[in-house]
Amino acid sequence: MSKERASANQPSGRHQYIREQLRLHGRVSAGELAAVLGVSEDSIRRDLRELAADGACQRVYGGAIALTPNRHGFLQRRHENTERKARLAAAAVRLLKPGQFVFLDGGTTNLEIARALPEQLPLMVATNSIPIAAALFGQKQLSVLVLGGSLNHQSGDALGTTATRMLDTMRPDICFLGTCSVDGELGVGTVMADEAAFKRHLVEQCGHTVLAVTNEKLDTASPFIVAPLSDIGTLIIEADADPIRRAHLEAGGAPLLIAG
Repeated sequence: MSKERASANQPSGRHQYIREQLRLHGRVSAGELAAVLGVSEDSIRRDLRELAADGACQRVYGGAIALTPNRHGFLQRRHENTERKARLAAAAVRLLKPGQFVFLDGGTTNLEIARALPEQLPLMVATNSIPIAAALFGQKQLSVLVLGGSLNHQSGDALGTTATRMLDTMRPDICFLGTCSVDGELGVGTVMADEAAFKRHLVEQCGHTVLAVTNEKLDTASPFIVAPLSDIGTLIIEADADPIRRAHLEAGGAPLLIAG
C-alpha cells in the first residue's frame, strides 16, 4: 500500500499531503486528490475547508489554491531573492522608451526596476513608494513625481484618498504594478484592502500595465483582488518558472515575457 493511501484514513495525514502538493504545485484538484488518496471527494472537500480555515489555502471551484507567501513587510522582503528580482528588472526596463511617463508602484521587485533604469534614458517617473522615490534621488535624467498620502509602514507606500486623487490627474504611458499573488483564474491580488483599491485605480489609469513576479507568487491567492490577468499588458516571469504554473498563466490571457 502506498504511503499516501496508508494515511488516507487519517485527516492529519491527508492534510499533510495536501499542504505538500500546494507547496509544490500551487493548486490542487479535489477529484485528483480523492483518486490518489483513495477517499471520497466529500472527504477531500471537508479537508480543504479545514485547511482554508487554518489559512493554508483558498478554496476555488474544483479544488484549492495556495495563499501568497508575501506576507512580510517591505523592510524584510527587500533583502530576499534580490538576484532573481534583478533579472526581472533587467527584462522590464527593456520595455521603456525615451520620454515616456512611467508609474512605479510599490514593491521590492519594482525597487529593483527603479535601480535598473538606464542612466541615459530620459523619463518622467511617478511613484507612491517612499523607498522607490529614495532610489530615484539623484538620477538627473528623470523627472520624478512623488504621490502623497497616508504612509503604510508595512509596505512603505503612500495610500488613501490623497494618493488616489493625485493619481486621478495622471495618465501614465506604462506602469509597473506591484503584487502579492498572481493566478490565471483569480488574477492579481494583494493582502491589504487599501493597497488593492489603489492598485485597481492604477490599472485603470495606465495605458499599459506590466507585472514582474518571482516564482513563489505564481498560482497563489491573496485576500483582496486587484485585477483579472487579462488586464495585464505584459507579465514578466522567471525563466525557470514551473511549466504547469506557466500554462495556467497563459490560459489567463496575459502576454508573457520570460526574463533571461
